[in-house]
Amino acid sequence: MVLTRKFSLGKLLKRLVTIAVTIPFVILIMNPVLLINDPTFIFYEGLPYLIFVIALAILMLNEFLHMVDKNFDGTFYLVGHAVVITIIFLAFFKEMSFIWLNPIAFGVSIAVVIISLYELYTKKLLFYKQKELVNFRAILYIGWCLSFFVLIRNFYHGKALVLYFALTVWAMDISAYLIGMSFGRHELSEISPKKSTEGAIAGFLAAVVASSIMLSSIGSFPLTHSIILGAIIGIIGQTGDLYESLIKRTYGVKDSSNILPGHGGIMDRADSFILLAPIVFYYLYFLGA
Repeated sequence: MVLTRKFSLGKLLKRLVTIAVTIPFVILIMNPVLLINDPTFIFYEGLPYLIFVIALAILMLNEFLHMVDKNFDGTFYLVGHAVVITIIFLAFFKEMSFIWLNPIAFGVSIAVVIISLYELYTKKLLFYKQKELVNFRAILYIGWCLSFFVLIRNFYHGKALVLYFALTVWAMDISAYLIGMSFGRHELSEISPKKSTEGAIAGFLAAVVASSIMLSSIGSFPLTHSIILGAIIGIIGQTGDLYESLIKRTYGVKDSSNILPGHGGIMDRADSFILLAPIVFYYLYFLGA
């Protein structure tokens, strides 16, 4: 299908403003000692970031469950929140890392990604009407995947790696939008008609370039792996974006919520990160991060 596109400077500026505000906020969340001049606080500096990730998870879980059913409440609702909060909280403690560093956890993580890719390929969510299974999906898709953001920060160069991850995805997102709106003529997927093949290619290349520049400058990560991880981010990140579009299409909603005026919901802004987080974590772990 040939697309007719009209570049919107207003929408681009909104995205840039969001990123411009988010970057210093994330830096301060990860390094609160920059604001708090107290040597004893260094022992608790990871807490603001943990609270931030938990808050994001709660908001995203609310969006997900209310997309499924605006009256989604009761036991399933409370259990889902309790499990998600517990998973992310446990990830904060390095002593509990064995929960994620074993073949079963690795298999669960890969299964979440593969099942999501399969659903995207078939353009149909599995078991999307059963509340029990929807709740379980939400726990894995949001709670389990977001826990890896906390785990990445636990690496030796964790703060820099979280920032690298965020900046690489944002570079991909902005490039895909800019090129897609300016030159996109070929529809990428009917699931999200506004996305173009040209934009996807630009996003992929931007992720590879951004990763090559940033990751190879952190610690001693080889350039080859910086390029490979950038390529993975460029592919899975945009796939995650499409997957969230499939979720919204399945439940007949335009945005996951309206919490961010002009942007939609938290899931709409973070969809590229969700499926990527476990992949990025395990790749960095196997590299010896």
